[in-house]
Amino acid sequence: MRNYRCILFLLLLTKALHSQTAGDNFIKDSLAIAKIKLIRPQLKFDNRVNFYGKQGLPITGFDAGVLLANKLRLTLGYYKMADRLKDDQYVKNDTAFGTLIRLEYGSFNTELIYKDWRFFSLGMPLEIGAGMNTFVDKNMASDRVVQTKSGALLFVNFGLSGTFKPMRFLGLKAIIGYRKVAYNQVKSFNFDGLFTSIGLNLDVHFITKAVKMFRLKKRYQRGDNITNAVDILTN
Repeated sequence: MRNYRCILFLLLLTKALHSQTAGDNFIKDSLAIAKIKLIRPQLKFDNRVNFYGKQGLPITGFDAGVLLANKLRLTLGYYKMADRLKDDQYVKNDTAFGTLIRLEYGSFNTELIYKDWRFFSLGMPLEIGAGMNTFVDKNMASDRVVQTKSGALLFVNFGLSGTFKPMRFLGLKAIIGYRKVAYNQVKSFNFDGLFTSIGLNLDVHFITKAVKMFRLKKRYQRGDNITNAVDILTN
């Protein structure tokens, strides 16, 4: 009987030591994953409306880069636009004419995050963009091209931003700002004016951290998969 008690005691002691070691390893691994990173990869998909007179011209694009110390966002972007200028439509000899605009440009984007709460942040974005714009005057009935003008464009965007973050890795960013053209080869096109932006902002670092934490909890058998996924996504 005494031997059985000794064996049972050793088994319980071994299990307790194993549990303590596993718990210590889980905490150690969790802290390694949760360690604050001074440089975090960023990605944003953007939908903008640039105003030309009273007409809103939609621009789509994306940017990618890094967030430094949770304060300064530095990215490179690419954007494009194709639309019809309503103010440049006219009728001659009962024939409708119009102007189509195409714009493609790259940009260097910065954003200073001056207030950052759990679910909302405020920033001041500044963007320097350069690209080419092309204007095609067409006979709208026959689709015949009458004239094509193309030239380089250099401009600056600046304004204020607000980002709603329902999840730490996912944010909905809104920007309102002003666009000032520094150089435009097509002199007849004045692109100065207001713009708005609605974009989907992804923090790549938090995505990878969430995946690692989910796998870690699964490996150490902490909770169930559904609860762990919800906790990781919402915390």
